[in-house]
Order: sequence, then structure tokens, then C-alpha cells
Amino acid sequence: MSAPSGIGGVMPALPAGPPVHGSLLDLWLGPDGRLSAFATARAALAALLRSRDVRRAWLPAYACDSLALGAAACGAEVDFYALDRQLRPDVEALAKALAPGDAVIVVDHFGCALVEAWRPLRARFADILWIEDRAQALDTGQPPLGETRLFSPRKLAGVADGGLLVGDTPPPMPQGAADESVWAPEEARASDPKGRHPERWFPQHQARESAFTAAPAPATARTMAALRSLPAAPVAARRRANWRRLADLLPGFALWPLTDPAFAPLAFPIVVEDAGAAQAALAEERIWSPRHWASLPSDPDRFPDCHWLAARCLSLPCDQRYGEVEMVRIADAVRRRLRTPQPR
Repeated sequence: MSAPSGIGGVMPALPAGPPVHGSLLDLWLGPDGRLSAFATARAALAALLRSRDVRRAWLPAYACDSLALGAAACGAEVDFYALDRQLRPDVEALAKALAPGDAVIVVDHFGCALVEAWRPLRARFADILWIEDRAQALDTGQPPLGETRLFSPRKLAGVADGGLLVGDTPPPMPQGAADESVWAPEEARASDPKGRHPERWFPQHQARESAFTAAPAPATARTMAALRSLPAAPVAARRRANWRRLADLLPGFALWPLTDPAFAPLAFPIVVEDAGAAQAALAEERIWSPRHWASLPSDPDRFPDCHWLAARCLSLPCDQRYGEVEMVRIADAVRRRLRTPQPR
């Protein structure tokens, strides 16, 4: 008897196709955006901060290690600002610390842009470099917050690389040659359409992710062609529909009490008693749910809420590969196997 289909994990390589109107790249560029395509988001961030001679980069205390590595790679001082357990920023505390020469990186966690929380501070500090990190955001449903947006398409579509800078002013450009070998995990996943054999593609994915650096290499031509050929609207619609179904089925687990998002989500974040144990339990059900993130680069004593969340937050797959059947299967496994923390 064959293993059941897997849910989540590496996305299969997008097939080659002609450019389409309304593509994912069209959505991200907008009508007037200028584009620079690096191999990784950390490389793009490092190049941008270096080009603007940034003295200090402020990152959310709830962020991945690679973002901090990208900021540090340009020689800037890296510091963090606080978020609460719903990932809302403490903008007043940050306002007291900002100084000329700083940059603020605002992360749209799980695709949600908290524009209204940030806009007053953005207006007060127009001389600061504001960077909106949309690595997890396919479509925020909101106008841009910063003068520069940062995208990481491999987290949202079946492409192997890419760290895209989009803005109103000319961004720095990558250097050197692209590495076409980075597509191996997506190719292996495409040969396993039901996701029954993660041993064929997940180790390759882990190895590639570990090998990525902040070197200013360009994205592969294949990635850029795929982004031009993928229609954005149906992908965003499917992600929103899947979120709505999980929100209906798992209200007690949801990080946010949000049932009908305007944004297209990366995943459906839930809060559980122990994220590591929960991840393992769902993997036994062949549901691969990542942790965003298991470890944080910030200090747990300074930012206890962020580290509380890191120990308990799990990301349920809700991407465009799946629909009603898979969402019901995920929700059933969560209700049977997982517990929410007390108190929250």
C-alpha cells in the first residue's frame, strides 16, 4: 500500500510558459516599479543597505536568522524592535531610538501588512530608509509602506531562488553569474507530485538553503521567466479561500481571529502548546508544517513575547496546491493531535 499524499513541503518546479498579463511579477512591480533581482533576499538586503550607507538596521525581534545575516553583511549595526504576541509593533519605543542614518525593515508576517500601525511613524521619520519585507507576502492588499519592497518568491511559488528589490528609485544591481543548479529540489519535487517521497527532495532543499549566502549573485533566468508566466489572481484567491476554511475549522488555534483576509497568506499560523512537538505530530500525518521561526536572532530577555511565540507558532499549509479536501484533513489532524497553550 502506498504512503498517503503529503501536504506542504517544497513546491514543485513551475513549468515553463509564455509571459502573461497579470503575472506575479506584474503584481509585485506595479505600474512604475523598478526591479533588481538577486539570488536571495539576504543578498538583496545587504546590497541595498550598503548602497545607502546605512549605519544601523532595525529588524523586528520576530524574524528569521537570514534577515539578520543580510543586514549584518553590509557592515551595518543590527538592532531589534519589539512586537507583541499578535506581532503588532511597539512603534513608540522604536520612535525613541531612531536616528539619522538608520533603516527600518518592516516584515509583513504571513503576508499581512499592518500599514495603519506603521504609517504615522513612517510620516514622522521620512528621512529614515523604510524597507517593507514582503518575503511572506504574495499580495498584501495594501499600498506599499516603504520606498523599497523586498520579495523572496521561492517561499510562495515553485521557483528555486530570488531576492527581488522593487521601488521607485533605481536599486543596486547584482553581480556575477546565476547558479542554475539551485533548481534541483523543485525538480525532484515535481517528479513526486503527490509528495509521497520527501526523502527524494527535502534533503536537497535543506542543503541548498544552508548554502545560500549574501553574495550579490543574480536570480536565475528560469525563476524570472516563471514569475512572468504565473497568473497572480487565481493563486491569491486559492490561498485566501484556504485560509477562510481553516479559520472556520480551527478558531481556537488561530494566531489571529481573522476569518476573511484581504491579504493572500503565506500559511495559516496557529499557536500550540509546543511547536516542535506539534510539528512532529503533524509530520506523522504527512502534513509538513514549518515553524516561522524555531529560533530568533533577537535577545529573549529583551523580547520575551516574540520568543514565547517562536516556541508555540506553527504554520499550516494553505497554498495554491490545495483545496477543501486538504484543509479538512489538516484541521482534523490538528484537532486530534495538538493542544493550545494555557494561558495565551
